[in-house]
Formats: sequence, C-alpha cells, structure tokens
Amino acid sequence: MIISLEKLIKGQVDILDLNFSQKIDNINYCGKSYKITNPVEVKGKITKTGEKMYLDCEIKLSILDYCSRCLKELEIDLEYPVKGFLVKDEEDVLEDEDTFVYNGDELDFKDIIEDTFILNVPQKVLCDEDCKGLCPSCGANLNEEECKCHDDKNDKEFIDPRFAKLKDFFKND
Repeated sequence: MIISLEKLIKGQVDILDLNFSQKIDNINYCGKSYKITNPVEVKGKITKTGEKMYLDCEIKLSILDYCSRCLKELEIDLEYPVKGFLVKDEEDVLEDEDTFVYNGDELDFKDIIEDTFILNVPQKVLCDEDCKGLCPSCGANLNEEECKCHDDKNDKEFIDPRFAKLKDFFKND
C-alpha cells in the first residue's frame, strides 16, 4: 500500500485524493494477531500546507475477535479518522501533533493503518451486554446451557471445608 508523494513534494499538486482499498491478512498487537476479514478501505486526502503535508482520512475495516466473557468469535467493524502531519525524518516529529514518517517520496500506508489500529482496537469485546460468560469450574457456556457442576449433591466436592459451616448460616432466615 505504497502512496507516491512525488507530485506533492515537487509542488505539482496541492491535494492528493485517497480512495482505495487493500487486502491485509492480519495485524499484530500486544502478542495477539487480529485477522482482517475484508479489504481495508481508505478515503481522504493529503494536503500540502506550505512545507508540510497533512493527512486527513477515514479508515474502515473489520476484524475477528472473541467475546471477553464466553469466547464466541465475533466480527467487529471499525471505522475511525486518521489526521496528522507527514514528516520525512524521525527528527522532524512534532511534539504536540500526530505525525507519520514517510520514506523518500513514498508513504507506506500499511504502517499508518497498523499504528492507528492500536489506538482504535476495542479493549473489551462482548457478544451481548447480558453475556453470562463461562462457568469457572466446568467451562460451560452459560448462554447456551445451564451449568450442572454446582448442584446441591455435588456441593461437597466444591465447598472448602473451612467454610462448610457458613453454608447453613442463613438457612433459618
């Protein structure tokens, strides 16, 4: 996903329109690989402002992730804006502004997508707000089946003997 910035750098144009889609298989973040299910869509523009170039675009993609409670696989649609200055060297990175480094007269848009994905990936994904999750003892998906590992007849196996007397504490109420 290499974008040529040659015409902007030479001053032949002041605006470079971006409207493309590119297939990316996955993005790695914090030791986890996110599978991208459809081509990444980019729409926006790069504008030359004096000596600097400014990127203003929208990125749209879908990833596969798992519910944080029941581990059901989900497809999540992400759409987020990306805005920032393009700089040639790491030394030119602006402190108070978002900046992206380009190499020579080319901009690798895959790097921008990966860098901004990190800021926009949801930290916790739920299949449903009322997801019951998994039983901590037997691992049953409580959304699909009722857990039977804590029936009264099996309680003796799971109750810590030090707390066994507390089981009958509120029976008289």
